[in-house]
Amino acid sequence: MTDAVLSADKHLFSLKKFDIIVATGFKEVHLSPLAENSKAAASASFRLLQIDLACPDPLNQYLVADNALIHDLMNDKSGKYAYIVFQNLTDGMTKGYINLLEILAKRDKDEYNDFQVQRLAGLLLTELLHQHWQKISKSRSNFPRKNVRHANRDTQSGAIMTYLTQKNGQVSLKEAAEYFGYEANYFSRLCRKLFATDFVHLRRNIRINLAEDQLLLTNKKLEEIADELGYQDLSSFSKAFAESTGLSPGKYWKKYTLNQINT
Repeated sequence: MTDAVLSADKHLFSLKKFDIIVATGFKEVHLSPLAENSKAAASASFRLLQIDLACPDPLNQYLVADNALIHDLMNDKSGKYAYIVFQNLTDGMTKGYINLLEILAKRDKDEYNDFQVQRLAGLLLTELLHQHWQKISKSRSNFPRKNVRHANRDTQSGAIMTYLTQKNGQVSLKEAAEYFGYEANYFSRLCRKLFATDFVHLRRNIRINLAEDQLLLTNKKLEEIADELGYQDLSSFSKAFAESTGLSPGKYWKKYTLNQINT
């Protein structure tokens, strides 16, 4: 498998090796290797599975185990694109389900084959949701917007991350609190409870994650990225990036692009 760029509806998404993205509302989906080097492109390997799920409307536990994030995603009727990125998928169970789905996709379709596909797809989603807090990248996902006041913790954290990401992390605690209808002090405590970090560091982590994607998916100069993400100068951006990733922006770019060229 290969680090890849997914293009859908004029949006670009970077996916690392073994990442899985579950999406609704996507059209004209394309996958390409992250590196533009011809040797890396020729050896690129990734899989795109399209499955028409015959699930109840609204979705319930008949198909997928109970989890607010996936249920909100699949019940979303807004028509807008929404997606969840799963990462750190090193266990054999997930790959096993995908391998079986790939085998079934090559068979002639009949009612027995379709039954197996439906059940395996449900089991794959359920496996992805098992210990999901270790697998879901909230900063790289786009959850359906929802009133978070009476929602559970997964839905609350997803909605907050989506809002902050759409703002490029350039929003104050007061502004974010007002958007969700909270007092600033209460919202600050809620963020610490949901993310085990304070609002300032949560916002910084989002900006760095966005910077990583900008480095790998665009040809923008470091100064442009720093300015778009609200840093006063390149020095403060580079310092924050290095503190978060352990690498300078330049070394980060070289590490991930050269890894692709050499595979």
